[in-house]
Amino acid sequence: MMSCDVEMEEKLTMKKRLLALLMAAAMMMATAACGSEQTTAETSTESTTTEETSTEETSTEETAEETTSAEDNDTFTVAISYMPDSLSPQTGGSDDYTSMTRPLFDRLFLENIEGGLDYYLADSLEVSDDGLTYTVHLREDATWSDGTPITTADVQFNADYSVYRYGYNRYIRVNGVEGSMNIVDDHTVQFILPEPYNYERVILAGMTLYPSHIFDGDPEALVNATDYYITPGFVTSGPYTVTEINEDSFVCTARDDYYRGTPQVKTIVMKVIGSGSTRAIAFENGEIDYMRLTTADEIEKYSAQSDKYNMFSFPEARLNYLQINPFGPANLNDEQRQALFMAINPDEILAAAYGSDELATKANSLLTPEISLYSEDTEAYTFDLEQAKSLAESSGLSGMTLTYIYNADRPNMEAIAVVIQQQLAQIGVNLSIEGMDSSSFFPRFFAASSYGFNGQETTWDLGTNGWDSMRGSTLNQAYSYLDQTDNAWGMTEACGELALAVNTTTDEAEAKELCNELMDVAMDQYRIYPLTYTNYVLVSQKNVTGLDCSPIVPEFADYLGISVNG
Repeated sequence: MMSCDVEMEEKLTMKKRLLALLMAAAMMMATAACGSEQTTAETSTESTTTEETSTEETSTEETAEETTSAEDNDTFTVAISYMPDSLSPQTGGSDDYTSMTRPLFDRLFLENIEGGLDYYLADSLEVSDDGLTYTVHLREDATWSDGTPITTADVQFNADYSVYRYGYNRYIRVNGVEGSMNIVDDHTVQFILPEPYNYERVILAGMTLYPSHIFDGDPEALVNATDYYITPGFVTSGPYTVTEINEDSFVCTARDDYYRGTPQVKTIVMKVIGSGSTRAIAFENGEIDYMRLTTADEIEKYSAQSDKYNMFSFPEARLNYLQINPFGPANLNDEQRQALFMAINPDEILAAAYGSDELATKANSLLTPEISLYSEDTEAYTFDLEQAKSLAESSGLSGMTLTYIYNADRPNMEAIAVVIQQQLAQIGVNLSIEGMDSSSFFPRFFAASSYGFNGQETTWDLGTNGWDSMRGSTLNQAYSYLDQTDNAWGMTEACGELALAVNTTTDEAEAKELCNELMDVAMDQYRIYPLTYTNYVLVSQKNVTGLDCSPIVPEFADYLGISVNG
């Protein structure tokens, strides 16, 4: 749920917008930030990496859904920044999108805050001693919302769709080599890998299913069904169905046949409300049930009103970082990159952009503390202004003008950009900063990787972005930056070999030792500066309880536990 203040150029109907989305889906399905599926080791992703977010400032009076409100004890009302083009389970996209679809579609399982697994569509998972065979047992009582059992036929359909769309089964592909998939029976499937890999957390935990019976097991029928996921009543696997879709809102209604029990909240309303002060006004008027806080002033304000509001806080498992573009116009050399990094003062960034360690802390590694491979002993970059000035002069960096891009849909990114601009000015570097919405930022930022060199890779020198990391023992999204598969981020071959070794070993102690070496090698290249680790800080209406931590992008993982009667 990332805020933004960007107006959409025009309001389109969901049908019209879906066509554009489907053209982008082939490129974006395997990548996703903040809540879409992670694929395999050869895939370059950004969780929020391939987000396609369009946002709009909409007053609460303009929202079509006015019949329900946050004051209704049977209703949970959520502010979103934009209307989705589709509510398909695998479309992916923004943090908002993942939050929107979380009540509609269950995954096989999710990692919890302790690093263990919470099972949903899957009943259990077995991993062979050699780390190659993953046996998933589906729950026998799980059904689609039309009453049809969820079976391995749906898993097979997803595999067939992957082959149809990409030319290979992405659920069994590791480092460019495909394994095999074995349907044992209606509720048991085996994924057999060509080599060991941290599989369950990278691939299986991100699997959502399409209903095979709706499309007669035909992937082409799914592609051609352009209206299906924008029409109320499409089948879902989660605790809610969509019963109403408006121009600026949609309504989810609780299932009474959900396999995990009946939700306490009968109705969820997702409605477009702007960010910043617009959303704050809506929250304080009781029109929405919660919102994310992004400044110290907001925390202080709502903490002082504990009689009216509840506060929630937990780690986001997100790294915000500064990236140097190896294809940038300046083509910065080793000394120039080092000078830039030595000129950055992370303490100033934290103070100016966040103002509270409840919102963010200084990062020392390319991994977040929620990953078991993380080490607090990894040495962060050292701020040394005098040495940075000297290197800037001797390397020819001083006097340069560099282009810096950031995603304006992300909270605090503009403030970070301004601080870095001021810091680099001290070593004679003129930073031209450009903020843009997600739909413009991501194709430009990832032009040299997942977007396949689209011509924008040479249009910027520095960029601020972030990646979300699922908790556990995998490099997760960091891998796509370090493996050097697509030569997108300028890392050395040695760095890529170490990254592969970390993700393929099944020995936890060895993985951590290799990862420590990997961090040293990667940081020595002065290409990615880890800036901050961020936290979710939420404020809710007093009657709202059950907002729980999520291992993925949405602030809360399980809508089943939410109550508005608290």
